[in-house]
Amino acid sequence: MKLLRLWIEGLDEILGGGLPEKSVVLMTGEPGSGYDILAQQIMYQHAIHNEKSSYFTTSRSTDAVKEDLSTFGWNITPLEQQGNWAFYQTSVATAMLTLTQEIPQTVSKGRWTLIDSLSYLILTQKYISVVKTVELLLENARKHGGIHFLLLTQKMHDTETETTMQHLADGVIEFTAQETVGGIDRRMRIKKMRTAVYEPRLIPFNITDHGITIETAVRIA
Repeated sequence: MKLLRLWIEGLDEILGGGLPEKSVVLMTGEPGSGYDILAQQIMYQHAIHNEKSSYFTTSRSTDAVKEDLSTFGWNITPLEQQGNWAFYQTSVATAMLTLTQEIPQTVSKGRWTLIDSLSYLILTQKYISVVKTVELLLENARKHGGIHFLLLTQKMHDTETETTMQHLADGVIEFTAQETVGGIDRRMRIKKMRTAVYEPRLIPFNITDHGITIETAVRIA
């Protein structure tokens, strides 16, 4: 098993070096829990370390995504110019065709991929087509390597759908955010990860102006 670095301070250490190569990882949580931010941050860090990232946006314009990323100081434009970052914007009518055509090409070129979001595809496309798209990504990850991410918003789908997507993915990282007297308690946990064994722990984290930071003193749950 080969672990690939994510370049997130503290997280790589907790994970023992990173996430397994040739993995498709489902990031899931309720809106505001930070599951989408971490996926974006990993893709940005991957690109600025002279690697290549591909971002498939299914429900928003690339300009809107860029604006979200700029909130944390992540400037994508120079990375696009260098070829380290590629956006693929789809519509309801073209989503499945674009994904089917582009996933094999981008993964075969060594690019990590992020599909934002799987939830939108489930709501707007035929369910069997979405399953086949996930299977296509899995197939190409096995063949060409890299780490690839799917975003799924919790409570937007029935339990059977969420369970199916978690079953298909190689890994599942679940995010929670609970209000406390002192603010918001945010945690993530690795619910599942094929080819790797991680301690069953809740990992506390914060969302800052520079993205997600991992608490150095990890509380074991």
